[in-house]
Amino acid sequence: MAVGVYREELKKIIKEPNISTITAIKKIVHDNNSFNLSDADRRSILDQVLRCNVLDLVLLKPSNLYDVCKTWTSFTIELVRNEMCTAIMPVVILSDMFDVTTINVCEQMFDHVESNVNILKEPQFFMACKNNLLRMCNDLLRRLSRSRNTVFCGRILLFLAKFFPFSERSGLNIVSEFNLENVTEYLNENNVDQIDDIQDSAVAEDEAKSDVPIEKVNVDKNLYLKFWSLQDYFRNPNQCYKAENWKLFISHTDFILSTFQSHKLEHVNRMDSANVEQYMHYFPKYLTNHKLLELQLSDVNFRRYILVQFLLLFQYLDAPVKFKPDNLKTKPDQQEWIKKSINTIYELIYNTPPDGVKFSEIVKNILQRENQWNKWKNDGCPEITKRLPSNDESDMPAPKRRLRRNLGDVIKNMTVNNKVFLGDPELTKLWNFKPDNLEACKGPERDFLPSFDSFFQEAFEQLNPELCIENQYKKVNDGNFGWRALRLLARKSPHFFAQSNNPIHKLSEYLENMIKKTMSKDKSSINQGSDKRISPNKELKKESVIESEEVDISEGIQDENDNDNNVEMEDKNKISKEIIDQVAAAIGEKWNVLAEKLGYQPDEIDFVKTIKTTPLDQATYLLEVWVEDAENPKPENLIYILEEIQLIEAANILKS
Repeated sequence: MAVGVYREELKKIIKEPNISTITAIKKIVHDNNSFNLSDADRRSILDQVLRCNVLDLVLLKPSNLYDVCKTWTSFTIELVRNEMCTAIMPVVILSDMFDVTTINVCEQMFDHVESNVNILKEPQFFMACKNNLLRMCNDLLRRLSRSRNTVFCGRILLFLAKFFPFSERSGLNIVSEFNLENVTEYLNENNVDQIDDIQDSAVAEDEAKSDVPIEKVNVDKNLYLKFWSLQDYFRNPNQCYKAENWKLFISHTDFILSTFQSHKLEHVNRMDSANVEQYMHYFPKYLTNHKLLELQLSDVNFRRYILVQFLLLFQYLDAPVKFKPDNLKTKPDQQEWIKKSINTIYELIYNTPPDGVKFSEIVKNILQRENQWNKWKNDGCPEITKRLPSNDESDMPAPKRRLRRNLGDVIKNMTVNNKVFLGDPELTKLWNFKPDNLEACKGPERDFLPSFDSFFQEAFEQLNPELCIENQYKKVNDGNFGWRALRLLARKSPHFFAQSNNPIHKLSEYLENMIKKTMSKDKSSINQGSDKRISPNKELKKESVIESEEVDISEGIQDENDNDNNVEMEDKNKISKEIIDQVAAAIGEKWNVLAEKLGYQPDEIDFVKTIKTTPLDQATYLLEVWVEDAENPKPENLIYILEEIQLIEAANILKS
């Protein structure tokens, strides 16, 4: 009798969830003891009244159902904090409201659940509510479609990840089970005869929407069956440990990877970034219609998904999993094949536009984190928390602070040693590497000049018409490359200052012409990495003929008279034997520094030391070889190099 009367009293009070209602309930619970009920009984009765009241409100289908959810859950939380109802009531009320509302309304009300995640994680609520909250979220996930309600499913999973601690075992796949219910249905051997003429399929409408024609793969029955049959191995990798399944898996994998290698996504390279983003869509699960496979194989995302599936499978086969049976191990020949296939897959990902290099690095990082996650599970999922100091450690006296030196003494000591004190240890160390900034800038490690081979190699390869590289992707059209190329040509190329009556109309055409002249096979020199070097077998023959070509961008016609004039000018500028002897005497023992500056390799310098004994003879031999072999052996060039390495006396001899 007392229970019924108490329930009726609560129903009269609980009409509006506000502070005055809480005060009235507190008065009945604590002040009026005529009902002779225990605290547990009073809480259970209040819980039931709250559930019935909220359920009646929801069944009336009010327009502001989100506000009703927010108001009553906040009200229930305050009741829990005042110890008037059980701690699970906020989650129980939410669960009741989710059970009797539609998916769209549930998605709106879930905003309130997400906003209260920090409250539900409080010790007063967490231990009591965690199981009910997990059950509520799982019930919601069962009602949702993973393909249609993708965003809502993701929100629920993210909420659970924030709510439960990292080491919560209920959210971990401890025994490494696979989702065997994820079956990919496709045409099998019994009804594969339905595939007649795939190339004449009705998917041409999708291709017509694109400004860039999509290159399709010739899909036949063999490719279709092998491709989709691999999904069963991805679903259950343990099949690969059986001999007969492994042979079939190897055959299908090699066939699919070779198909990917033979069919490159060239149409993506011809699309700009806006078009690429337009045609890159998210698909939770691909369709297996035989008419779609030819377009799917030309899709960037589809190819990446398949390749990443291979990498995940290979990593599992070799990974030490605690709950994997001992007989499930790969053999050495299988490991060798897996290693080779992984290299092939990364090469395919690297060459899959757009941003293949960046995507491959991201995949490697994800797989590395997966290895760490697997190791953590093998160790029994230890709790990841910050270790608090023990009683013994807390009782230990604090370490004594080091006495700091007087700032004035520090600055005085640094000044005596010609150093600068900037207050920060790293800045002070960096600043005092070289006290003299000008000398630091003149350091040999900061002075370098690239060779033609290293700088122009890629641009020269792009000029090959067989590679079919479009002009917009060539390096000669890059303004930064063009500026550096002109500086290098001015320093090293004899064609840069050749006489020409034709102005430069377009920098890219001029660079193409100069690269062809500079990188041609008949131009042999040390700076171009040619075969004509100082060798132990024979000395270099001295040749006095230096070819000169006129730079003509528009027509590329060489003028013979200009060539003759250039040869005469080169002969006049050539350093004589008498000057070479004087310069060599001034250089002396520093000839090896000059040799490095001129671009000679260490083995060539060692060879000079073997054939010439004195520094004077070595310096003379070096200069003679440079005069005969260099593309532009003008005195001005040698003067510039001599001044750089502080051989001023030798430079003055050439100037005079």
